[in-house]
Amino acid sequence: MEDERKMFVNKSNPLLIVLLLLLVLLVGCGQERVENPASETYTFTDSAGRTVELPKQIDRIAPSGGLAQMALFAIAPDKLVGVSGQWKDTALPYVGDQYRDLPILGQFYGMKNFNKEAVLSVNPQVIIDVGEKKATIVEDMDQIQASLGIPVIFIEARLDNTDEAYRTLGKILGREEEGNAIADYCHTIYTRSKELAAKIQHKPSVLYLGGPQGNMAVARGSFHAQIVDLLADNVAVITEPTEGSMSQVSMEQVLAWNPEVLVIAAETEADFSALAWRELRAVQSKRVLRVPSRPYDWMCRPPSVNRFMGLSWLAARLYPEESGIDLHEEMKAYYRLFYHYELDDAACEALLAQDHVFHE
Repeated sequence: MEDERKMFVNKSNPLLIVLLLLLVLLVGCGQERVENPASETYTFTDSAGRTVELPKQIDRIAPSGGLAQMALFAIAPDKLVGVSGQWKDTALPYVGDQYRDLPILGQFYGMKNFNKEAVLSVNPQVIIDVGEKKATIVEDMDQIQASLGIPVIFIEARLDNTDEAYRTLGKILGREEEGNAIADYCHTIYTRSKELAAKIQHKPSVLYLGGPQGNMAVARGSFHAQIVDLLADNVAVITEPTEGSMSQVSMEQVLAWNPEVLVIAAETEADFSALAWRELRAVQSKRVLRVPSRPYDWMCRPPSVNRFMGLSWLAARLYPEESGIDLHEEMKAYYRLFYHYELDDAACEALLAQDHVFHE
Protein backbone atom coordinates (compact mmCIF):
# COMPACT_ATOMS: atom_id res chain seq x y z
CA MET A 1 0.00 0.00 0.00
CA GLU A 2 2.86 2.34 0.91
CA ASP A 3 4.54 1.58 -2.39
CA GLU A 4 1.36 2.43 -4.29
CA ARG A 5 1.12 5.84 -2.54
CA LYS A 6 4.73 6.64 -3.42
CA MET A 7 4.12 5.62 -7.00
CA PHE A 8 1.00 7.84 -7.19
CA VAL A 9 2.83 10.87 -5.77
CA ASN A 10 5.76 10.38 -8.12
CA LYS A 11 3.49 10.08 -11.12
CA SER A 12 1.48 13.12 -10.04
CA ASN A 13 4.41 15.47 -9.57
CA PRO A 14 4.71 16.52 -13.22
CA LEU A 15 0.99 17.25 -13.36
CA LEU A 16 1.14 19.30 -10.17
CA ILE A 17 4.04 21.30 -11.52
CA VAL A 18 2.15 22.09 -14.74
CA LEU A 19 -0.92 23.15 -12.76
CA LEU A 20 1.16 25.42 -10.56
CA LEU A 21 2.78 27.04 -13.60
CA LEU A 22 -0.60 27.67 -15.19
CA LEU A 23 -1.84 29.23 -11.94
CA VAL A 24 1.12 31.59 -11.83
CA LEU A 25 0.55 32.67 -15.44
CA LEU A 26 -3.14 33.30 -14.83
CA VAL A 27 -2.42 35.41 -11.77
CA GLY A 28 0.14 37.40 -13.76
CA CYS A 29 -2.37 38.07 -16.57
CA GLY A 30 -4.96 39.13 -14.04
CA GLN A 31 -2.58 41.68 -12.58
CA GLU A 32 -1.98 43.20 -16.03
CA ARG A 33 -5.71 43.65 -16.58
CA VAL A 34 -6.21 45.71 -13.40
CA GLU A 35 -3.32 48.09 -14.06
CA ASN A 36 -4.30 51.72 -13.43
CA PRO A 37 -5.23 53.29 -16.81
CA ALA A 38 -4.31 56.72 -15.45
CA SER A 39 -0.67 55.65 -15.49
CA GLU A 40 -0.79 54.77 -19.18
CA THR A 41 0.20 57.41 -21.73
CA TYR A 42 0.15 58.01 -25.46
CA THR A 43 1.75 60.52 -27.82
CA PHE A 44 -0.47 63.43 -28.86
CA THR A 45 0.32 66.03 -31.53
CA ASP A 46 -1.25 69.40 -30.71
CA SER A 47 -2.27 72.25 -33.03
CA ALA A 48 1.20 73.77 -32.81
CA GLY A 49 2.74 70.54 -34.15
CA ARG A 50 4.23 69.65 -30.76
CA THR A 51 4.30 66.01 -29.61
CA VAL A 52 3.33 65.59 -25.97
CA GLU A 53 2.90 62.50 -23.79
CA LEU A 54 -0.61 62.53 -22.33
CA PRO A 55 -2.35 60.22 -19.85
CA LYS A 56 -4.91 57.98 -21.52
CA GLN A 57 -7.34 58.80 -18.72
CA ILE A 58 -7.53 62.48 -17.80
CA ASP A 59 -9.56 63.60 -14.79
CA ARG A 60 -7.76 66.79 -13.73
CA ILE A 61 -7.28 69.69 -16.16
CA ALA A 62 -6.16 73.30 -15.85
CA PRO A 63 -6.96 76.08 -18.37
CA SER A 64 -4.23 78.36 -19.70
CA GLY A 65 -6.47 81.43 -19.61
CA GLY A 66 -9.96 82.82 -20.12
CA LEU A 67 -10.50 81.40 -23.61
CA ALA A 68 -9.54 77.91 -22.50
CA GLN A 69 -11.60 78.22 -19.33
CA MET A 70 -14.77 78.93 -21.30
CA ALA A 71 -14.09 76.22 -23.87
CA LEU A 72 -13.32 73.57 -21.25
CA PHE A 73 -16.25 74.53 -19.01
CA ALA A 74 -18.60 73.57 -21.84
CA ILE A 75 -17.27 70.04 -22.30
CA ALA A 76 -15.85 68.98 -18.91
CA PRO A 77 -16.52 71.41 -16.04
CA ASP A 78 -16.13 68.62 -13.49
CA LYS A 79 -12.53 68.01 -14.57
CA LEU A 80 -11.38 71.59 -13.94
CA VAL A 81 -9.08 71.86 -10.91
CA GLY A 82 -8.87 75.64 -11.17
CA VAL A 83 -9.81 78.67 -13.26
CA SER A 84 -7.70 81.37 -14.88
CA GLY A 85 -9.45 84.20 -13.06
CA GLN A 86 -12.33 84.96 -10.73
CA TRP A 87 -15.70 84.44 -12.38
CA LYS A 88 -17.26 87.76 -13.38
CA ASP A 89 -20.31 88.79 -11.36
CA THR A 90 -22.34 88.58 -14.57
CA ALA A 91 -21.22 84.95 -15.00
CA LEU A 92 -22.07 83.70 -11.50
CA PRO A 93 -25.79 83.03 -12.18
CA TYR A 94 -24.76 80.69 -15.01
CA VAL A 95 -22.03 78.82 -13.11
CA GLY A 96 -22.88 75.91 -10.83
CA ASP A 97 -22.16 76.41 -7.12
CA GLN A 98 -19.49 73.69 -7.20
CA TYR A 99 -17.40 75.70 -9.68
CA ARG A 100 -17.60 79.17 -8.16
CA ASP A 101 -14.74 78.79 -5.67
CA LEU A 102 -12.18 76.90 -7.73
CA PRO A 103 -8.55 78.02 -7.15
CA ILE A 104 -7.32 80.96 -9.25
CA LEU A 105 -4.40 79.91 -11.47
CA GLY A 106 -3.80 82.99 -13.63
CA GLN A 107 -3.24 83.00 -17.38
CA PHE A 108 -0.43 82.64 -19.92
CA TYR A 109 -1.45 85.61 -22.05
CA GLY A 110 -3.46 88.79 -21.49
CA MET A 111 -2.70 89.67 -17.88
CA LYS A 112 0.21 87.20 -17.95
CA ASN A 113 -0.22 86.38 -14.27
CA PHE A 114 0.12 82.60 -14.51
CA ASN A 115 0.81 81.30 -10.99
CA LYS A 116 3.05 78.24 -11.20
CA GLU A 117 2.87 77.51 -7.47
CA ALA A 118 -0.93 77.57 -7.55
CA VAL A 119 -0.96 75.24 -10.56
CA LEU A 120 1.41 72.75 -8.93
CA SER A 121 -0.69 72.75 -5.75
CA VAL A 122 -3.81 71.49 -7.60
CA ASN A 123 -1.84 68.81 -9.47
CA PRO A 124 -3.42 68.86 -12.97
CA GLN A 125 -2.59 66.04 -15.37
CA VAL A 126 -2.51 68.47 -18.29
CA ILE A 127 -2.73 72.22 -18.94
CA ILE A 128 -4.77 73.10 -22.02
CA ASP A 129 -4.51 76.28 -24.08
CA VAL A 130 -7.39 76.93 -26.50
CA GLY A 131 -7.75 79.72 -29.02
CA GLU A 132 -5.50 81.85 -31.20
CA LYS A 133 -2.31 80.37 -32.68
CA LYS A 134 0.21 83.05 -31.75
CA ALA A 135 3.58 83.37 -33.47
CA THR A 136 5.40 82.25 -30.31
CA ILE A 137 3.03 79.41 -29.43
CA VAL A 138 5.60 76.59 -29.65
CA GLU A 139 8.17 78.37 -27.52
CA ASP A 140 5.52 79.48 -25.01
CA MET A 141 4.06 76.00 -24.53
CA ASP A 142 7.48 74.33 -24.34
CA GLN A 143 8.75 76.80 -21.77
CA ILE A 144 5.77 76.38 -19.44
CA GLN A 145 5.82 72.60 -19.79
CA ALA A 146 9.55 72.45 -18.97
CA SER A 147 9.21 74.72 -15.95
CA LEU A 148 6.30 72.77 -14.43
CA GLY A 149 6.96 69.20 -15.52
CA ILE A 150 3.28 68.95 -16.52
CA PRO A 151 2.07 68.27 -20.09
CA VAL A 152 0.91 71.45 -21.85
CA ILE A 153 -1.03 71.33 -25.12
CA PHE A 154 -2.45 73.90 -27.52
CA ILE A 155 -5.75 73.41 -29.37
CA GLU A 156 -6.43 76.01 -32.05
CA ALA A 157 -10.00 77.34 -32.15
CA ARG A 158 -10.88 79.87 -34.83
CA LEU A 159 -14.48 80.42 -35.84
CA ASP A 160 -14.05 78.09 -38.80
CA ASN A 161 -12.43 75.19 -36.92
CA THR A 162 -13.89 75.27 -33.40
CA ASP A 163 -15.85 72.15 -34.34
CA GLU A 164 -12.57 70.29 -34.94
CA ALA A 165 -11.23 71.63 -31.64
CA TYR A 166 -14.15 70.14 -29.73
CA ARG A 167 -13.90 66.77 -31.44
CA THR A 168 -10.24 66.69 -30.40
CA LEU A 169 -11.03 67.76 -26.84
CA GLY A 170 -13.72 65.10 -26.64
CA LYS A 171 -11.20 62.39 -27.49
CA ILE A 172 -8.52 63.71 -25.14
CA LEU A 173 -10.88 64.06 -22.17
CA GLY A 174 -12.97 60.96 -22.71
CA ARG A 175 -16.03 63.08 -23.51
CA GLU A 176 -16.59 62.24 -27.17
CA GLU A 177 -20.38 62.41 -26.98
CA GLU A 178 -20.31 65.89 -25.46
CA GLY A 179 -17.50 67.00 -27.76
CA ASN A 180 -19.32 65.85 -30.88
CA ALA A 181 -22.57 67.53 -29.80
CA ILE A 182 -20.81 70.88 -29.31
CA ALA A 183 -18.82 70.40 -32.52
CA ASP A 184 -22.01 69.78 -34.51
CA TYR A 185 -23.53 72.96 -33.07
CA CYS A 186 -20.47 75.06 -33.91
CA HIS A 187 -20.31 73.65 -37.44
CA THR A 188 -24.01 74.38 -38.01
CA ILE A 189 -23.82 77.97 -36.75
CA TYR A 190 -20.64 78.81 -38.64
CA THR A 191 -21.82 77.21 -41.90
CA ARG A 192 -25.16 79.01 -41.71
CA SER A 193 -23.39 82.33 -41.06
CA LYS A 194 -20.98 81.80 -43.95
CA GLU A 195 -23.80 80.92 -46.35
CA LEU A 196 -25.82 83.94 -45.22
CA ALA A 197 -22.83 86.26 -45.75
CA ALA A 198 -22.29 84.85 -49.23
CA LYS A 199 -25.82 85.60 -50.40
CA ILE A 200 -26.02 89.16 -49.02
CA GLN A 201 -25.40 91.52 -51.93
CA HIS A 202 -24.86 94.63 -49.82
CA LYS A 203 -23.21 94.20 -46.46
CA PRO A 204 -23.55 97.32 -44.32
CA SER A 205 -20.41 99.07 -43.13
CA VAL A 206 -20.00 98.30 -39.45
CA LEU A 207 -17.73 99.63 -36.72
CA TYR A 208 -17.36 97.85 -33.39
CA LEU A 209 -16.25 100.16 -30.57
CA GLY A 210 -15.55 99.50 -26.91
CA GLY A 211 -14.18 101.23 -23.85
CA PRO A 212 -16.19 103.57 -21.57
CA GLN A 213 -15.85 106.45 -24.04
CA GLY A 214 -16.27 104.35 -27.19
CA ASN A 215 -12.77 105.12 -28.42
CA MET A 216 -11.44 101.56 -28.76
CA ALA A 217 -11.96 99.79 -32.10
CA VAL A 218 -11.80 96.12 -33.12
CA ALA A 219 -9.41 96.13 -36.08
CA ARG A 220 -10.36 94.40 -39.31
CA GLY A 221 -8.42 91.18 -39.84
CA SER A 222 -7.73 90.65 -36.14
CA PHE A 223 -8.66 87.48 -34.24
CA HIS A 224 -11.26 89.48 -32.30
CA ALA A 225 -12.92 90.81 -35.47
CA GLN A 226 -13.84 87.50 -37.08
CA ILE A 227 -17.60 87.92 -36.57
CA VAL A 228 -17.76 91.45 -37.96
CA ASP A 229 -15.40 90.57 -40.80
CA LEU A 230 -17.59 87.64 -41.83
CA LEU A 231 -21.03 89.21 -41.59
CA ALA A 232 -20.37 92.85 -42.49
CA ASP A 233 -17.99 95.35 -44.05
CA ASN A 234 -15.70 96.11 -41.11
CA VAL A 235 -14.50 99.67 -41.69
CA ALA A 236 -11.91 99.60 -38.89
CA VAL A 237 -8.83 99.38 -41.09
CA ILE A 238 -5.92 99.97 -38.72
CA THR A 239 -2.37 99.77 -40.04
CA GLU A 240 -0.73 98.89 -36.74
CA PRO A 241 -3.39 97.53 -34.37
CA THR A 242 -2.64 97.36 -30.68
CA GLU A 243 -1.81 93.92 -29.30
CA GLY A 244 -4.97 92.63 -27.66
CA SER A 245 -8.63 93.00 -28.41
CA MET A 246 -8.96 96.70 -29.30
CA SER A 247 -6.98 99.68 -30.60
CA GLN A 248 -7.49 103.25 -29.45
CA VAL A 249 -8.85 105.59 -32.12
CA SER A 250 -9.74 109.27 -32.31
CA MET A 251 -13.20 110.73 -32.86
CA GLU A 252 -11.89 112.14 -36.14
CA GLN A 253 -11.10 108.62 -37.29
CA VAL A 254 -14.53 107.35 -36.26
CA LEU A 255 -16.13 110.17 -38.26
CA ALA A 256 -13.94 109.35 -41.26
CA TRP A 257 -15.07 105.74 -41.17
CA ASN A 258 -18.71 106.90 -40.76
CA PRO A 259 -20.31 103.41 -40.51
CA GLU A 260 -23.87 102.58 -41.41
CA VAL A 261 -24.15 100.45 -38.26
CA LEU A 262 -22.36 101.07 -34.99
CA VAL A 263 -21.84 98.18 -32.56
CA ILE A 264 -20.76 99.12 -29.05
CA ALA A 265 -19.59 97.06 -26.09
CA ALA A 266 -21.61 96.72 -22.90
CA GLU A 267 -19.39 99.15 -20.96
CA THR A 268 -19.54 101.93 -23.56
CA GLU A 269 -21.47 104.96 -22.31
CA ALA A 270 -20.89 107.43 -25.12
CA ASP A 271 -23.17 110.47 -25.24
CA PHE A 272 -24.83 110.02 -28.62
CA SER A 273 -26.59 113.35 -28.23
CA ALA A 274 -23.22 115.09 -28.54
CA LEU A 275 -22.59 116.92 -31.81
CA ALA A 276 -19.72 114.71 -32.98
CA TRP A 277 -21.66 111.48 -32.55
CA ARG A 278 -24.74 112.95 -34.22
CA GLU A 279 -22.74 113.31 -37.43
CA LEU A 280 -22.46 109.55 -37.83
CA ARG A 281 -24.83 107.84 -40.27
CA ALA A 282 -25.41 105.05 -37.75
CA VAL A 283 -26.58 107.50 -35.08
CA GLN A 284 -28.72 109.48 -37.51
CA SER A 285 -30.49 106.31 -38.64
CA LYS A 286 -30.57 104.94 -35.06
CA ARG A 287 -28.69 101.80 -36.06
CA VAL A 288 -26.61 101.47 -32.90
CA LEU A 289 -26.39 98.04 -31.30
CA ARG A 290 -25.09 97.19 -27.83
CA VAL A 291 -23.51 93.73 -27.48
CA PRO A 292 -25.17 91.54 -24.82
CA SER A 293 -22.57 90.54 -22.25
CA ARG A 294 -23.98 87.95 -19.89
CA PRO A 295 -22.14 85.95 -18.90
CA TYR A 296 -19.55 87.24 -21.39
CA ASP A 297 -19.49 89.64 -24.34
CA TRP A 298 -21.10 87.73 -27.21
CA MET A 299 -18.81 89.20 -29.86
CA CYS A 300 -15.21 88.76 -28.92
CA ARG A 301 -14.21 89.38 -25.33
CA PRO A 302 -12.79 86.94 -24.80
CA PRO A 303 -12.76 85.54 -28.37
CA SER A 304 -13.89 82.10 -27.28
CA VAL A 305 -17.05 80.02 -27.64
CA ASN A 306 -19.23 83.06 -26.78
CA ARG A 307 -18.66 84.17 -30.38
CA PHE A 308 -21.06 81.52 -31.65
CA MET A 309 -23.87 83.28 -29.81
CA GLY A 310 -22.51 86.50 -31.32
CA LEU A 311 -22.74 85.08 -34.84
CA SER A 312 -26.44 84.37 -34.39
CA TRP A 313 -27.13 87.69 -32.67
CA LEU A 314 -25.40 89.93 -35.22
CA ALA A 315 -26.89 88.02 -38.16
CA ALA A 316 -30.38 88.39 -36.68
CA ARG A 317 -29.91 92.11 -36.07
CA LEU A 318 -28.30 92.97 -39.42
CA TYR A 319 -30.40 90.64 -41.58
CA PRO A 320 -33.64 89.80 -39.70
CA GLU A 321 -35.53 88.67 -42.81
CA GLU A 322 -32.71 86.98 -44.70
CA SER A 323 -31.39 85.06 -41.68
CA GLY A 324 -34.74 83.84 -40.36
CA ILE A 325 -33.10 83.38 -36.96
CA ASP A 326 -35.25 82.91 -33.85
CA LEU A 327 -32.96 84.44 -31.24
CA HIS A 328 -34.79 82.95 -28.27
CA GLU A 329 -34.35 79.43 -29.60
CA GLU A 330 -30.70 80.12 -30.47
CA MET A 331 -30.03 81.45 -26.99
CA LYS A 332 -31.67 78.49 -25.26
CA ALA A 333 -29.59 76.03 -27.28
CA TYR A 334 -26.35 77.95 -26.73
CA TYR A 335 -26.74 78.41 -22.96
CA ARG A 336 -27.72 74.77 -22.54
CA LEU A 337 -24.68 73.49 -24.42
CA PHE A 338 -21.99 75.86 -23.17
CA TYR A 339 -23.15 76.81 -19.66
CA HIS A 340 -25.40 73.85 -18.78
CA TYR A 341 -28.08 76.40 -18.03
CA GLU A 342 -31.74 76.50 -19.04
CA LEU A 343 -33.16 79.83 -20.27
CA ASP A 344 -36.85 80.63 -20.56
CA ASP A 345 -38.35 83.32 -22.79
CA ALA A 346 -38.36 85.89 -19.99
CA ALA A 347 -34.65 85.34 -19.40
CA CYS A 348 -33.99 85.71 -23.13
CA GLU A 349 -35.86 89.00 -23.20
CA ALA A 350 -33.87 90.25 -20.22
CA LEU A 351 -30.57 89.42 -21.94
CA LEU A 352 -31.65 91.28 -25.08
CA ALA A 353 -33.29 94.22 -23.32
CA GLN A 354 -30.48 96.71 -23.96
CA ASP A 355 -29.14 95.61 -27.34
CA HIS A 356 -30.90 98.43 -29.21
CA VAL A 357 -29.47 101.74 -28.00
CA PHE A 358 -32.27 103.69 -29.67
CA HIS A 359 -35.53 101.98 -28.82
CA GLU A 360 -38.31 102.45 -31.32
